[in-house]
Order: sequence, then structure tokens, then C-alpha cells
Amino acid sequence: MNIKDILTRAGAGTIYILVILLGLLGGRFSFLVVFGAILGSALFEFYRMVEKDTSHDISKIFNILMGVIIFVSVFLYLEGIHTYLLPVFILAYFLILIASAIFLSRQDALHGIIYSVFGQVYITMPLSLLMFISYSPDMAVSKYNWAPVLALFVFLWVNDTAAYFIGSLIGKHKLIEHISPKKSIEGFIAGIVFTILASLIFDRIYPGFSTIFWMGLAVVIVLFGTLGDLFESLIKRTCNVKDAGTLIPGHGGILDRIDSLLVAVPAVYLYLILFHSF
Repeated sequence: MNIKDILTRAGAGTIYILVILLGLLGGRFSFLVVFGAILGSALFEFYRMVEKDTSHDISKIFNILMGVIIFVSVFLYLEGIHTYLLPVFILAYFLILIASAIFLSRQDALHGIIYSVFGQVYITMPLSLLMFISYSPDMAVSKYNWAPVLALFVFLWVNDTAAYFIGSLIGKHKLIEHISPKKSIEGFIAGIVFTILASLIFDRIYPGFSTIFWMGLAVVIVLFGTLGDLFESLIKRTCNVKDAGTLIPGHGGILDRIDSLLVAVPAVYLYLILFHSF
């Protein structure tokens, strides 16, 4: 990688981070706009990728639109504006998919439904859960709070950075070579160590939670974030593509940047629920 490529990658990465911070720190409406745009872009990249070698009668535009509508309805639910719209839109989406299977005269109608629903489960559900997390770190009150989501992103970034650099320097043992040849066990361990160190900083900044809570959160994010990264690599290998998109120079698409997030978020949501149950 030459200097120009490094600078391009660094510049694009910096802009991406600034956009994420804008979405988090700008308030709940900024969160809705920024992550709604990320959701729409990620769904577009996913459906385009899986449609690369096959066509479907179920429109990807329909799937993207419904994903964004469900995401907005989650916001309205958390704000207490229209609490009934979320189940209504989810139910309507499934009914439309089932109706399409009945009325479309195609042998692969079921395949189209599966691919449609999986995109929503894989992308829309985690980003919707991210909004749930942003409204309360302890799930007890509905008030927007960017701190737990900021911690989630920072831990993912620390893990990715440490795993990349340490793995590049001393990585000799492959983690799961047949899926991601560049990932090493050394890099994975470094990611855990540095992310736990980052959690100790958050422990100082937000003393309302115990040290054990922050360290446990760091471990959960590293484990499931790495799993998310590997899973997206598997999807790309299956679809025979290098990157999900080209929106972010040097990084690929939006889906390539949030792959770790998509699996980490449900795990973090469950962790927060279980942690505050005891």
C-alpha cells in the first residue's frame, strides 16, 4: 500500500468517524438521520450483493424502504409518539412477503422471502436495537443517552485497530484462515487486551457502572464484533465479491464498516439486560 492509498484510507476513515460522532453527539434526531442513512446504504449494499448472481421478483427498493420505515417506527415508539406503528409495520411487511409468495408464479419465491427477511434481521434489527441502547444504558427509562453507544463504537474501533496493527507486526497463527486469511490469533488477543484497557478509561469517565461491568462489556464487544467481521467475510466469499460497496474509499462500503457492529449490538443489548437483572 503506497502513501497515497494510506492517506486516502486515513482521510475516509476520519470522515466516517466524524459522521458517527455527529450522529451520536448531535442528539436523538441526529441519530435518527445519520443511522437511518447508514441503514438504507447497508441494506442497498447487502441486497445488491446477494442479487449479484441471481434475480428476485421481490424488489430490493421495497425491502430497503420497509427497513427504513421500521427503523423510524422504532424511534416513534421510543419517543412515545406512536407506539403501535412498530408492530403494525413489521406485521405488514411479513404479510406483503407472504402474499408475494402466493401470487408470484416463480419456483424460487420462498428463496426471495428468505433473502428479504434475512437482510432485515441482519441489518435493520441490530441498528434498531442500537437505538434502544441509546435511549437508556440500564433499559429502565426512555431518555436519549449517547454514552453507551459511544462506548460500543470506541471499543469496536480499538479492537479493530489493535488487531490490525499487532496482527500485521507479529501475527503468525491464523484465526480462521478459510474465511479471513489476514486475521491472526495474536491480533485477536491484542484486540481483547487493548479494548479492556479502553474500558478502564470509560470506567473512570462514567463511574456509575462498576469496573467489572465495563471490562465485561469490552470482552463481549470484542468476541461478537470479531464474529460479525468474520460473518460478513463469509457472505462476501459466498457472493464472490471483495467489498460490499465502494462508498468509503480504501474501506469498501458501509456494510464493510459496520459488519462488527451488526453482531455486537444484539450481544451488547442482551448483556445490558442480563447485567441489570442481578
